[in-house]
Amino acid sequence: MYAKLVSQKTDELRAKITRLENGLEKLRSTASQVDQLKAKLAIQEIELQQKNEAADKLIEMVGIETAKVQSEKALADEEEERVAVIAEEVSKKQKDCEEDLIKAEPALVAAQEALNTLNKANLTELKSFGSPPGAVTNVTAAVMVLLAPGGKIPKDRSWKAAKIMMAKVDVFLEQLINYDKENIHPDVIKAIQPYLKDSEFEPEFVRSKSAAAAGLALAAANAELAAATEKLKAIKSKVASLEEQLAALTADFEKAIAEKLKCQQEADATNRTIQLANRLVNGLASENVRWADSVSIFMQQSWTLLHKNWLTFLKTLEPPIPITEGIDPLTMLTDDTTIAMWHNEGLPSDRMSTENATILSNSDRWPLMIDPQLQGV
Repeated sequence: MYAKLVSQKTDELRAKITRLENGLEKLRSTASQVDQLKAKLAIQEIELQQKNEAADKLIEMVGIETAKVQSEKALADEEEERVAVIAEEVSKKQKDCEEDLIKAEPALVAAQEALNTLNKANLTELKSFGSPPGAVTNVTAAVMVLLAPGGKIPKDRSWKAAKIMMAKVDVFLEQLINYDKENIHPDVIKAIQPYLKDSEFEPEFVRSKSAAAAGLALAAANAELAAATEKLKAIKSKVASLEEQLAALTADFEKAIAEKLKCQQEADATNRTIQLANRLVNGLASENVRWADSVSIFMQQSWTLLHKNWLTFLKTLEPPIPITEGIDPLTMLTDDTTIAMWHNEGLPSDRMSTENATILSNSDRWPLMIDPQLQGV
Protein backbone atom coordinates (compact mmCIF):
# COMPACT_ATOMS: atom_id res chain seq x y z
CA MET A 1 0.00 0.00 0.00
CA TYR A 2 2.83 2.37 0.83
CA ALA A 3 4.48 1.77 -2.53
CA LYS A 4 1.16 2.30 -4.25
CA LEU A 5 0.52 5.58 -2.40
CA VAL A 6 4.02 6.83 -3.12
CA SER A 7 3.62 6.07 -6.82
CA GLN A 8 0.07 7.45 -6.98
CA LYS A 9 0.82 10.66 -5.13
CA THR A 10 4.02 11.16 -7.07
CA ASP A 11 2.07 10.89 -10.33
CA GLU A 12 -0.60 13.24 -9.02
CA LEU A 13 1.99 15.80 -7.97
CA ARG A 14 3.74 15.57 -11.29
CA ALA A 15 0.42 16.06 -13.09
CA LYS A 16 -0.38 19.12 -10.96
CA ILE A 17 3.10 20.54 -11.43
CA THR A 18 2.93 19.96 -15.20
CA ARG A 19 -0.51 21.56 -15.44
CA LEU A 20 0.53 24.62 -13.45
CA GLU A 21 3.84 24.97 -15.29
CA ASN A 22 1.97 24.78 -18.59
CA GLY A 23 -0.35 27.52 -17.37
CA LEU A 24 2.61 29.66 -16.29
CA GLU A 25 4.31 29.11 -19.65
CA LYS A 26 1.11 30.07 -21.44
CA LEU A 27 0.94 33.30 -19.42
CA ARG A 28 4.58 34.09 -20.21
CA SER A 29 3.96 33.31 -23.89
CA THR A 30 0.87 35.54 -23.91
CA ALA A 31 2.81 38.41 -22.32
CA SER A 32 5.54 37.98 -24.95
CA GLN A 33 2.95 37.93 -27.74
CA VAL A 34 1.42 41.13 -26.36
CA ASP A 35 4.80 42.86 -26.74
CA GLN A 36 5.08 41.57 -30.31
CA LEU A 37 1.54 42.70 -31.08
CA LYS A 38 2.30 46.15 -29.66
CA ALA A 39 5.30 46.43 -31.99
CA LYS A 40 3.14 45.27 -34.91
CA LEU A 41 0.43 47.78 -33.96
CA ALA A 42 3.00 50.60 -33.88
CA ILE A 43 4.05 49.72 -37.45
CA GLN A 44 0.41 49.49 -38.57
CA GLU A 45 -0.35 52.89 -37.03
CA ILE A 46 2.56 54.45 -38.94
CA GLU A 47 1.37 52.80 -42.15
CA LEU A 48 -2.19 53.95 -41.46
CA GLN A 49 -0.99 57.52 -40.92
CA GLN A 50 0.90 57.42 -44.22
CA LYS A 51 -2.18 56.11 -46.04
CA ASN A 52 -4.31 58.82 -44.43
CA GLU A 53 -1.87 61.49 -45.63
CA ALA A 54 -1.82 59.97 -49.13
CA ALA A 55 -5.62 59.89 -49.21
CA ASP A 56 -5.80 63.52 -48.05
CA LYS A 57 -3.40 64.56 -50.84
CA LEU A 58 -5.51 62.70 -53.39
CA ILE A 59 -8.64 64.40 -52.05
CA GLU A 60 -6.94 67.77 -52.53
CA MET A 61 -5.79 66.84 -56.06
CA VAL A 62 -9.26 65.58 -57.00
CA GLY A 63 -10.73 68.85 -55.75
CA ILE A 64 -8.25 70.90 -57.82
CA GLU A 65 -8.85 68.83 -60.95
CA THR A 66 -12.62 69.02 -60.44
CA ALA A 67 -12.39 72.81 -60.21
CA LYS A 68 -10.29 72.87 -63.40
CA VAL A 69 -12.82 70.73 -65.26
CA GLN A 70 -15.71 72.89 -64.07
CA SER A 71 -13.84 76.06 -65.09
CA GLU A 72 -13.02 74.70 -68.54
CA LYS A 73 -16.59 73.47 -68.97
CA ALA A 74 -17.88 76.93 -68.10
CA LEU A 75 -15.45 78.43 -70.61
CA ALA A 76 -16.56 75.90 -73.23
CA ASP A 77 -20.21 76.75 -72.57
CA GLU A 78 -19.48 80.46 -72.97
CA GLU A 79 -17.52 79.84 -76.17
CA GLU A 80 -20.29 77.62 -77.50
CA GLU A 81 -22.82 80.36 -76.89
CA ARG A 82 -20.52 82.84 -78.63
CA VAL A 83 -20.11 80.50 -81.62
CA ALA A 84 -23.87 80.06 -81.79
CA VAL A 85 -24.36 83.84 -81.88
CA ILE A 86 -21.69 84.25 -84.55
CA ALA A 87 -23.12 81.36 -86.57
CA GLU A 88 -26.56 82.91 -86.39
CA GLU A 89 -25.20 86.27 -87.53
CA VAL A 90 -23.20 84.68 -90.36
CA SER A 91 -26.21 82.65 -91.41
CA LYS A 92 -28.32 85.79 -91.51
CA LYS A 93 -25.67 87.68 -93.47
CA GLN A 94 -25.23 84.78 -95.88
CA LYS A 95 -28.97 84.50 -96.35
CA ASP A 96 -29.22 88.22 -97.06
CA CYS A 97 -26.35 88.02 -99.53
CA GLU A 98 -27.86 85.02 -101.29
CA GLU A 99 -31.20 86.78 -101.59
CA ASP A 100 -29.51 89.87 -102.99
CA LEU A 101 -27.42 87.74 -105.33
CA ILE A 102 -30.52 85.93 -106.59
CA LYS A 103 -32.15 89.26 -107.32
CA ALA A 104 -29.06 90.94 -108.81
CA GLU A 105 -27.29 88.06 -110.52
CA PRO A 106 -29.50 85.08 -111.50
CA ALA A 107 -26.42 83.35 -112.93
CA LEU A 108 -24.99 82.92 -109.41
CA VAL A 109 -28.07 81.33 -107.80
CA ALA A 110 -26.13 78.11 -107.11
CA ALA A 111 -23.32 79.91 -105.21
CA GLN A 112 -22.96 78.67 -101.64
CA GLU A 113 -20.20 80.86 -100.28
CA ALA A 114 -19.64 84.56 -100.26
CA LEU A 115 -16.33 84.31 -102.07
CA ASN A 116 -18.11 82.95 -105.11
CA THR A 117 -19.66 86.41 -105.54
CA LEU A 118 -16.21 87.82 -106.21
CA ASN A 119 -14.83 88.00 -109.75
CA LYS A 120 -12.46 90.16 -111.75
CA ALA A 121 -15.27 92.45 -112.84
CA ASN A 122 -16.35 93.11 -109.25
CA LEU A 123 -12.80 93.74 -108.09
CA THR A 124 -12.04 95.94 -111.13
CA GLU A 125 -15.13 97.96 -110.26
CA LEU A 126 -13.94 98.20 -106.66
CA LYS A 127 -10.46 99.36 -107.70
CA SER A 128 -11.93 102.06 -109.92
CA PHE A 129 -13.35 103.93 -106.94
CA GLY A 130 -11.47 107.16 -106.41
CA SER A 131 -12.86 107.92 -102.98
CA PRO A 132 -15.11 105.01 -101.87
CA PRO A 133 -17.59 105.23 -98.97
CA GLY A 134 -16.32 104.55 -95.44
CA ALA A 135 -18.14 101.21 -95.28
CA VAL A 136 -16.16 100.01 -98.32
CA THR A 137 -12.79 101.15 -96.96
CA ASN A 138 -13.62 99.41 -93.65
CA VAL A 139 -14.18 96.14 -95.52
CA THR A 140 -10.92 96.42 -97.49
CA ALA A 141 -9.07 97.31 -94.27
CA ALA A 142 -10.54 94.22 -92.59
CA VAL A 143 -9.40 92.10 -95.55
CA MET A 144 -5.87 93.54 -95.19
CA VAL A 145 -5.95 92.46 -91.54
CA LEU A 146 -7.09 88.93 -92.44
CA LEU A 147 -4.41 88.56 -95.13
CA ALA A 148 -1.63 89.89 -92.86
CA PRO A 149 1.29 87.43 -93.17
CA GLY A 150 2.29 85.79 -89.86
CA GLY A 151 -0.22 87.88 -87.95
CA LYS A 152 1.77 91.11 -88.52
CA ILE A 153 -1.03 93.65 -88.82
CA PRO A 154 -0.18 96.45 -91.32
CA LYS A 155 -0.35 99.93 -89.87
CA ASP A 156 -1.36 101.46 -93.20
CA ARG A 157 -4.81 100.17 -94.05
CA SER A 158 -5.88 103.12 -96.16
CA TRP A 159 -7.69 102.95 -99.49
CA LYS A 160 -4.39 103.57 -101.25
CA ALA A 161 -2.83 100.54 -99.52
CA ALA A 162 -5.95 98.50 -100.33
CA LYS A 163 -5.63 99.31 -104.04
CA ILE A 164 -2.00 98.15 -103.93
CA MET A 165 -3.20 94.89 -102.28
CA MET A 166 -5.71 94.39 -105.12
CA ALA A 167 -3.27 95.43 -107.90
CA LYS A 168 -3.03 91.90 -109.22
CA VAL A 169 -6.67 90.91 -109.31
CA ASP A 170 -6.07 87.23 -110.11
CA VAL A 171 -3.56 86.80 -107.27
CA PHE A 172 -5.80 88.67 -104.83
CA LEU A 173 -8.82 86.57 -105.79
CA GLU A 174 -6.76 83.37 -105.39
CA GLN A 175 -5.69 84.47 -101.89
CA LEU A 176 -9.30 84.96 -100.89
CA ILE A 177 -10.51 81.66 -102.34
CA ASN A 178 -7.70 79.64 -100.73
CA TYR A 179 -7.69 81.54 -97.45
CA ASP A 180 -6.73 79.22 -94.52
CA LYS A 181 -9.62 80.00 -92.21
CA GLU A 182 -8.74 77.03 -89.96
CA ASN A 183 -5.48 78.56 -88.75
CA ILE A 184 -6.04 82.27 -88.21
CA HIS A 185 -3.39 83.98 -86.10
CA PRO A 186 -4.63 85.17 -82.66
CA ASP A 187 -3.40 88.71 -83.36
CA VAL A 188 -5.48 88.75 -86.54
CA ILE A 189 -8.58 87.62 -84.64
CA LYS A 190 -8.01 90.36 -82.08
CA ALA A 191 -7.43 93.06 -84.73
CA ILE A 192 -10.51 92.11 -86.78
CA GLN A 193 -12.96 92.53 -83.87
CA PRO A 194 -13.48 96.32 -84.19
CA TYR A 195 -14.50 95.90 -87.85
CA LEU A 196 -16.91 93.07 -87.08
CA LYS A 197 -18.59 95.17 -84.38
CA ASP A 198 -19.05 98.13 -86.74
CA SER A 199 -22.75 98.65 -87.45
CA GLU A 200 -21.96 99.40 -91.13
CA PHE A 201 -20.04 96.12 -91.52
CA GLU A 202 -23.08 94.37 -92.95
CA PRO A 203 -23.12 92.75 -96.41
CA GLU A 204 -26.52 94.27 -97.23
CA PHE A 205 -25.35 97.76 -96.35
CA VAL A 206 -21.98 97.37 -98.03
CA ARG A 207 -23.64 95.91 -101.16
CA SER A 208 -25.32 99.23 -101.71
CA LYS A 209 -21.84 100.66 -102.01
CA SER A 210 -20.03 97.80 -103.78
CA ALA A 211 -20.91 94.16 -104.62
CA ALA A 212 -17.29 93.07 -104.27
CA ALA A 213 -16.95 94.73 -100.86
CA ALA A 214 -20.12 92.97 -99.72
CA GLY A 215 -18.59 89.59 -100.56
CA LEU A 216 -15.41 90.53 -98.69
CA ALA A 217 -17.44 91.50 -95.60
CA LEU A 218 -19.23 88.15 -95.58
CA ALA A 219 -15.92 86.34 -96.05
CA ALA A 220 -14.52 88.14 -93.00
CA ALA A 221 -17.56 87.12 -90.95
CA ASN A 222 -17.15 83.50 -92.06
CA ALA A 223 -13.47 83.63 -91.07
CA GLU A 224 -14.44 84.78 -87.58
CA LEU A 225 -16.94 81.92 -87.31
CA ALA A 226 -14.30 79.39 -88.37
CA ALA A 227 -11.81 80.73 -85.83
CA ALA A 228 -14.38 80.66 -83.02
CA THR A 229 -15.41 77.11 -83.96
CA GLU A 230 -11.78 75.97 -83.93
CA LYS A 231 -11.25 77.57 -80.53
CA LEU A 232 -14.35 75.82 -79.19
CA LYS A 233 -13.05 72.51 -80.52
CA ALA A 234 -9.73 73.03 -78.72
CA ILE A 235 -11.48 73.88 -75.45
CA LYS A 236 -13.71 70.79 -75.67
CA SER A 237 -10.64 68.65 -76.35
CA LYS A 238 -8.97 70.10 -73.26
CA VAL A 239 -12.11 69.44 -71.18
CA ALA A 240 -12.12 65.80 -72.34
CA SER A 241 -8.44 65.44 -71.40
CA LEU A 242 -9.05 66.94 -67.96
CA GLU A 243 -12.02 64.63 -67.41
CA GLU A 244 -9.79 61.64 -68.20
CA GLN A 245 -7.22 62.87 -65.67
CA LEU A 246 -9.96 63.39 -63.10
CA ALA A 247 -11.29 59.86 -63.69
CA ALA A 248 -7.78 58.42 -63.18
CA LEU A 249 -7.32 60.43 -59.98
CA THR A 250 -10.74 59.34 -58.74
CA ALA A 251 -9.81 55.69 -59.34
CA ASP A 252 -6.52 56.17 -57.44
CA PHE A 253 -8.43 57.88 -54.63
CA GLU A 254 -10.93 55.01 -54.33
CA LYS A 255 -8.04 52.51 -54.27
CA ALA A 256 -6.25 54.53 -51.56
CA ILE A 257 -9.44 54.68 -49.47
CA ALA A 258 -9.88 50.89 -49.78
CA GLU A 259 -6.27 50.32 -48.66
CA LYS A 260 -6.75 52.78 -45.82
CA LEU A 261 -9.88 50.98 -44.60
CA LYS A 262 -8.11 47.61 -44.83
CA CYS A 263 -5.16 48.93 -42.81
CA GLN A 264 -7.56 50.45 -40.26
CA GLN A 265 -9.37 47.13 -39.87
CA GLU A 266 -6.07 45.27 -39.38
CA ALA A 267 -4.93 47.82 -36.78
CA ASP A 268 -8.29 47.58 -34.96
CA ALA A 269 -8.07 43.76 -34.96
CA THR A 270 -4.53 43.88 -33.55
CA ASN A 271 -5.61 46.38 -30.91
CA ARG A 272 -8.55 44.17 -29.86
CA THR A 273 -6.21 41.17 -29.59
CA ILE A 274 -3.85 43.21 -27.40
CA GLN A 275 -6.72 44.28 -25.15
CA LEU A 276 -7.97 40.71 -24.76
CA ALA A 277 -4.45 39.44 -24.06
CA ASN A 278 -3.88 42.20 -21.50
CA ARG A 279 -7.16 41.32 -19.81
CA LEU A 280 -6.06 37.70 -19.64
CA VAL A 281 -2.59 38.51 -18.31
CA ASN A 282 -3.81 41.13 -15.83
CA GLY A 283 -6.77 39.01 -14.72
CA LEU A 284 -4.48 36.05 -14.01
CA ALA A 285 -1.70 38.10 -12.44
CA SER A 286 -2.63 36.92 -8.95
CA GLU A 287 -3.10 33.37 -10.25
CA ASN A 288 0.38 33.59 -11.72
CA VAL A 289 1.82 34.15 -8.24
CA ARG A 290 -0.39 31.51 -6.66
CA TRP A 291 0.43 28.94 -9.33
CA ALA A 292 4.14 29.59 -8.89
CA ASP A 293 3.80 29.14 -5.12
CA SER A 294 1.76 25.97 -5.64
CA VAL A 295 4.44 24.54 -7.93
CA SER A 296 7.02 25.26 -5.24
CA ILE A 297 4.86 23.56 -2.60
CA PHE A 298 4.18 20.54 -4.83
CA MET A 299 7.87 20.22 -5.60
CA GLN A 300 8.55 20.23 -1.88
CA GLN A 301 5.79 17.69 -1.20
CA SER A 302 7.24 15.33 -3.77
CA TRP A 303 10.24 14.98 -1.49
CA THR A 304 8.31 14.74 1.81
CA LEU A 305 5.97 11.76 1.37
CA LEU A 306 7.23 9.79 4.40
CA HIS A 307 4.97 9.31 7.40
CA LYS A 308 5.58 11.51 10.44
CA ASN A 309 6.62 8.44 12.46
CA TRP A 310 9.89 8.53 10.57
CA LEU A 311 10.58 12.11 11.52
CA THR A 312 12.37 11.31 14.78
CA PHE A 313 14.54 8.73 13.07
CA LEU A 314 15.30 10.95 10.13
CA LYS A 315 16.36 13.78 12.43
CA THR A 316 19.02 11.57 14.00
CA LEU A 317 20.73 10.88 10.68
CA GLU A 318 23.96 12.58 9.77
CA PRO A 319 23.74 14.69 7.81
CA PRO A 320 20.10 15.40 8.77
CA ILE A 321 17.48 14.92 6.07
CA PRO A 322 15.34 18.04 5.39
CA ILE A 323 11.79 17.60 6.68
CA THR A 324 8.76 19.79 5.97
CA GLU A 325 7.28 21.02 9.24
CA GLY A 326 3.53 20.75 9.92
CA ILE A 327 2.73 18.39 7.04
CA ASP A 328 -0.67 16.63 7.31
CA PRO A 329 -1.12 13.10 5.83
CA LEU A 330 -4.66 13.99 4.79
CA THR A 331 -3.34 16.66 2.41
CA MET A 332 -1.16 13.97 0.82
CA LEU A 333 -3.95 11.40 0.38
CA THR A 334 -6.94 13.57 -0.54
CA ASP A 335 -7.96 17.17 -1.20
CA ASP A 336 -10.48 19.69 0.09
CA THR A 337 -12.84 19.17 -2.85
CA THR A 338 -13.17 15.43 -2.18
CA ILE A 339 -13.64 16.00 1.57
CA ALA A 340 -16.39 18.58 0.88
CA MET A 341 -18.12 16.09 -1.43
CA TRP A 342 -18.05 13.44 1.36
CA HIS A 343 -19.59 15.89 3.82
CA ASN A 344 -22.33 16.82 1.33
CA GLU A 345 -23.17 13.11 0.97
CA GLY A 346 -23.67 12.75 4.78
CA LEU A 347 -20.23 11.86 6.18
CA PRO A 348 -19.68 13.44 9.62
CA SER A 349 -17.26 16.34 9.53
CA ASP A 350 -15.03 15.09 12.38
CA ARG A 351 -11.41 14.28 11.57
CA MET A 352 -11.73 10.58 12.40
CA SER A 353 -14.52 10.11 9.84
CA THR A 354 -12.44 11.99 7.28
CA GLU A 355 -9.37 9.86 8.03
CA ASN A 356 -11.42 6.63 7.78
CA ALA A 357 -12.89 7.71 4.42
CA THR A 358 -9.39 8.60 3.21
CA ILE A 359 -8.03 5.17 4.18
CA LEU A 360 -11.03 3.47 2.56
CA SER A 361 -10.60 5.36 -0.75
CA ASN A 362 -6.87 4.56 -0.90
CA SER A 363 -7.06 0.84 0.06
CA ASP A 364 -6.44 -1.95 -2.47
CA ARG A 365 -8.60 -4.41 -0.51
CA TRP A 366 -12.05 -4.26 1.03
CA PRO A 367 -11.57 -3.04 4.63
CA LEU A 368 -13.68 -4.16 7.56
CA MET A 369 -16.19 -1.38 8.20
CA ILE A 370 -17.92 -1.04 11.61
CA ASP A 371 -20.66 1.40 10.68
CA PRO A 372 -23.90 0.74 12.65
CA GLN A 373 -25.35 4.11 11.57
CA LEU A 374 -24.52 3.45 7.86
CA GLN A 375 -22.70 6.77 7.59
CA GLY A 376 -19.96 5.40 5.36
CA VAL A 377 -22.17 3.65 2.81
